Amino acid sequence: MSGLQVARFAGILFLLFAYTLYKAGQLWPTRRSRAHWVATLVFILMVGWQILYRSKPGVFSTLGFQSLAWVGSITLGLWAVFVILSLPFDIVSGVLFLGRLFFSPSSDKNAAQAERRQFVTRSLQLGILGVSSGTGTLGLVEVLVGPRVKKVSIPISNLPSELQGFKIAQISDLHAGATIRESYVQDIVAKIAALSPDLIVVTGDIADGVPEVMGHLLTPLESLTAKYGKFYITGNHEYYWDADGWIRKMQGLGFRPLLNENQMIRVTQSAQILLAGVTDPAGEQLGLAHAADLKKAAESHEPTHVKVLLAHRPEAYLEAEKVGFDLQLSGHTHAGQFFPFNIFMPLAHKYYRGLNRHGRMWLYVNPGTGYWGPPNRFSVPAEITLLTLMRLA
Repeated sequence: MSGLQVARFAGILFLLFAYTLYKAGQLWPTRRSRAHWVATLVFILMVGWQILYRSKPGVFSTLGFQSLAWVGSITLGLWAVFVILSLPFDIVSGVLFLGRLFFSPSSDKNAAQAERRQFVTRSLQLGILGVSSGTGTLGLVEVLVGPRVKKVSIPISNLPSELQGFKIAQISDLHAGATIRESYVQDIVAKIAALSPDLIVVTGDIADGVPEVMGHLLTPLESLTAKYGKFYITGNHEYYWDADGWIRKMQGLGFRPLLNENQMIRVTQSAQILLAGVTDPAGEQLGLAHAADLKKAAESHEPTHVKVLLAHRPEAYLEAEKVGFDLQLSGHTHAGQFFPFNIFMPLAHKYYRGLNRHGRMWLYVNPGTGYWGPPNRFSVPAEITLLTLMRLA
């Protein structure tokens, strides 16, 4: 990262830390000093494991680090929900405080009111903490259950009869890493194998870390088989680590990367699918030679009956529909991953979850087969998608 990015990140981290101290004081107003010490330790726990494995990758496989990562990431999820739910109340409280400061004279009566307000504030914060803990626990259970299989039918006009019932299995945003280990990946493999898909696609963000340290977590993916192959595109997270290394790793596991290119899937001579893939824009943003080029990815002189695009970010739909794709498969958004972040997704993305129609093109956004950061999937289950092409009646 550049010096400006480091400074910005440090500033945000400091503000979050200061807010954590403030919330601790609200929860434990009679022992603020002790509350601040506890909050400091909790904050270090939440972010320390992430800094540790980035700076010293060798600790990744140790039992101590894995235990630290689980405790820290679970706490991070609880804290994130607590902060988001607390903010509206704190904003209102701040406005009321300013109103009292400027318009209400001091008196014994006001002192008594202040004591009552402190009691109400603490009770409210304890209630929010309870809600955060409850949703965090349910979200963790959802993670431990593993990704669910969601079956989706895609109606295509003039679909050749030979492509009727053609099945595509999609996984996206696996984020293998500190808490998503081989057992989680093995569960995904078993569930996909039971579906007997014709095609398997991975739409980016396969892992969080360097392939030399975390590559072994993906080993179970090698056993996946599909009649017409396995394909992979990069997501933004690959570019935060070692995109070329992850591309080589996926190739070693039997996946063909589609980097602004396409592969013709020949079911019969009169039924062919053009499967295209684009790199994630993060490659270009980070100064790498991986600029997304959708037009290049779509180029073909062969007859095509269905055009499918793999693009990590849903926003590719703006150009994808114009160049004639029938279906776009994406991920990236996690659909917010867990409450209350999921309710804000429409503010950031027009299409952020499930099956959507844009013009003449279908767009499916997988909400993530894994998770990023907190092991929390409350109200947004992890998903393996099975898409079946159907002739539009």
